Amino acid sequence: TNGHEEQVANYLQKLLAEHGIESEKVQYDVDRASLVSEIGSSNEKVLAFSGHMDVVDAGDVSKWKFPPFEATEHEGKLYGRGATDMKSGLAAMVIAMIELHEEKQKLNGKIRLLATVGEEIGELGAEQLTQKGYADDLDGLIIGEPSGHRIVYAHKGSINYTVKSTGKNAHSS
Repeated sequence: TNGHEEQVANYLQKLLAEHGIESEKVQYDVDRASLVSEIGSSNEKVLAFSGHMDVVDAGDVSKWKFPPFEATEHEGKLYGRGATDMKSGLAAMVIAMIELHEEKQKLNGKIRLLATVGEEIGELGAEQLTQKGYADDLDGLIIGEPSGHRIVYAHKGSINYTVKSTGKNAHSS
């Protein structure tokens, strides 16, 4: 779905609508749109569920054990491009919203879904939604990225770098 996230946004928008939940597409570019949806009361805290709709390119498809763009269940596991990063997390968040809405759970606030474009190449959708104010009132944020079955409660980002130096080898003492 790289560059074609609007197909996923359309699917999610239709699915949410079938369960009585309104949503709004936020156009990023041609065939690229993020999706924003909310449930709950409007005068309380806001918890966001955030996930991206794009995936890393499949690369050489002949090296895949199963077709990358088909969901294949094998020995109790689901295989396919993006099954872990991050269609499963996104699906879990959407299902949670639908279940809470259908069970008419009283929420002390809102749950806002932020399904974004372009995470794999620069967090494009997250940046756009932030600039448009969709994150201004957030009190909490849950991101469904794979984490090796661990809860990660804070993240500031990371940096990878290589240091090269030239000159004579010497001992510092």
